Amino acid sequence: MALETIASIIVKLVKLVLNFIILVLYRVGFAGDFLGVGGTWNLFEEKSSDVEIIASGVFVGYFVYTAVSLISLCLASSENKNTFTDILMNIVGVFLWIAVGATALHYWHGYLSEHKYTYVNSERQVGLALGSLSVLNGAVYLVDSVISVIFLIKAKLQ
Repeated sequence: MALETIASIIVKLVKLVLNFIILVLYRVGFAGDFLGVGGTWNLFEEKSSDVEIIASGVFVGYFVYTAVSLISLCLASSENKNTFTDILMNIVGVFLWIAVGATALHYWHGYLSEHKYTYVNSERQVGLALGSLSVLNGAVYLVDSVISVIFLIKAKLQ
């Protein structure tokens, strides 16, 4: 097995694990209830449903995409390991994950619970963790983009 294949498998596994943790935090991070990413610029408002729809799409969509991509990588022949679609999905994923993560960090950084002056509360900490992990996952998608480009270049040169 080539070094790029092993690196790509490891990176995809890291992406899947991070994505799963993010999904769990997103769904049950508010003391067992829905946490969300927030998404309003006015912290006195409720969470934005438009932002939640996009965040849900990124979290679930990229979980499915990465799982399928990992299975394809393991089962495909050497000339079909990575395609331009993989590169494009990874690059778009970088921007989507960072955008959702930055939105969550903005919202949860300024969040005050109903106990107004309790600066440390669990939902705020979980929200900040969700945002941080989303930005980290965006960075991992960037690494996977680079590995996919290396794969494609090596395939074209052979």
